[in-house]
Amino acid sequence: MVIKTTAELEVLTTAELDQYKAELKAHEDTLVAKQISEATEIVKAEMQKEIEKVTTANKELSEQIEQLKEKSEMSKEVGKTLVEEIKESKEALKSIAKGETTKEVVIKADTLRASIATNPHNLLLDGIGQLARKARSLYEFFPKVQVGNGNHNGTIAYIDWDEATTVEAAAMVAEGAAFPESTAKFKGYTLPLRKIGDTLPVSEEFLEDETMAAAELDLFLSANVENKIDEQLVNGDNTGENLKGIFASVPAFTAAASGITDANIYDLAIKVMESITATGGAKYRPDFVAMNISDINKLKLKKDSQNNYIFDRQDERLSQLNIIEDNNVTANSLVVGDSRFARVYEMGGVVLSKGSVNAQFTEDMMTIKARKRLAFLIREADKTGFKKVTSISAALVTLAT
Repeated sequence: MVIKTTAELEVLTTAELDQYKAELKAHEDTLVAKQISEATEIVKAEMQKEIEKVTTANKELSEQIEQLKEKSEMSKEVGKTLVEEIKESKEALKSIAKGETTKEVVIKADTLRASIATNPHNLLLDGIGQLARKARSLYEFFPKVQVGNGNHNGTIAYIDWDEATTVEAAAMVAEGAAFPESTAKFKGYTLPLRKIGDTLPVSEEFLEDETMAAAELDLFLSANVENKIDEQLVNGDNTGENLKGIFASVPAFTAAASGITDANIYDLAIKVMESITATGGAKYRPDFVAMNISDINKLKLKKDSQNNYIFDRQDERLSQLNIIEDNNVTANSLVVGDSRFARVYEMGGVVLSKGSVNAQFTEDMMTIKARKRLAFLIREADKTGFKKVTSISAALVTLAT
C-alpha cells in the first residue's frame, strides 16, 4: 500500500478519505499480525535451539553444573510479574503498534495465582465439623420418667421392704403344732435430683458476626452435659453431687469354680444371668449386658481350636441378653440386669439459657448456660435383678477352675 502525504490527503473527498483510512487500518493490522507471527517463529526457533543444546550437551559433571547455573539465572528473571514486563516493554510495544518492524518484545513472566496480591477468593464450605462423642447407650436403653415442676422438694421418695429385718418364716407344720410367724418390715428411702451443668462466656460481637459458629455453641454445651450424664449413669459414686450410677447401685457377682473349659465372656454373662434368675426368676428376666467395646470385641473375636468364631453373628445377643456397648463402662468389667427395674427420673431435657454475670453487661459479654436435673434409681427391692463384674479376667479364671 502507498502511504499518502498530507497534501494528497487534503484533496480527497470524504468518501475517499474514509476508504483510505479503512485500507490503512487493514494494512496496519496486517503488519501487526505479521510482526506477531514473526516474533512467535523467532521464539519457537530460539526454544528449539535451547532444546537441542540441552539434548546434545556434554554429560560431564562440570558442564552440567554450568547449565544449572544458567537455568538459575534465567529463573531469577522469571520472577517479574506480567505487569512489570509490560511496563518495561512499553516503548517497544508502542513502536509495534505504529507499524515499525525493527522492535522485538518478549514477555516471559509466568502468570500465577501469586501474581494477584492479597487474593480474597476462596471456597467456603457449609457447616462446621463436629466433635466426636461417645454413643448414648445406657441412657437411651433405660426407661425414663419425667418429673414436672411441683411441691416435691427435688427429691424422689419411695418405700421398700426392709430386707435386713424382714423374716420369711413359712415352714412345714405338724398336726396340732403352732404355725411359724414371719416378720414384715418396710422402710422409706429418698433420692435427690442432681444437677449437671456447663457454661461458656461469649462476646456479643461473636454472636452478631459469627452466626454459624455461634449456632454451634448451644449444641456444644448440650452435648457436654449429655456426656456427663452418660458417664454418671455408669460410674457415679453417690458422693457429693454425683449420681448413684449403676455400678454403685447393684451387688457384685461372685464367681464360683465351675470347671468350664476355656471360659470366655459368653460363659461369664450366662453365669451372671443364672445367679440372678436362680433366686429371682419369678420376678426378673435379665435382658442386657453392658460392656466396653474392647471386651465386646474380645467376645466377638474369640475362636475355637479350629479357628472358627464362637460368637453367633446371626444373632448378636448372648442368649436373651442384648449387648449394650457403653464405653463409660471400664474395660474388663460388665453389668447384667433387667432394664425394667432401672429408671432415669428427669426434669425435661437439657435447658439452655443466656445471661450476664458480674461485669459482663458493661463488657458486652454474655454467658450461655446448659443444665439438667435428674436421678438414677434402682430400688432397694430391685437390686437383686442386677449383678456387676469388676474383673472379667479374674472371674473367667475362677469359672475355668
